[in-house]
Amino acid sequence: MIGDVVGEVAGGALKFIGRLFVELIFEILIKGAGYILCPPFSRKKLDPDGGLVVVVGLAFWAAVGVGVYAIKRQF
Repeated sequence: MIGDVVGEVAGGALKFIGRLFVELIFEILIKGAGYILCPPFSRKKLDPDGGLVVVVGLAFWAAVGVGVYAIKRQF
């Protein structure tokens, strides 16, 4: 009985923390980078929740990862 209650509370807390973590990574890091990088190259109004913003954000972080890997491999 007590184990079930503790399990439900722990599961709810972990689900909440996981959701915050995913929102932080997706909304701020990926979409934020895409939204910052897109306006100089876009002629039309940019949708902050659009697919272009997500693709550019993912490409940016992939390029950062490849760059860090290449630099680390040199030294």
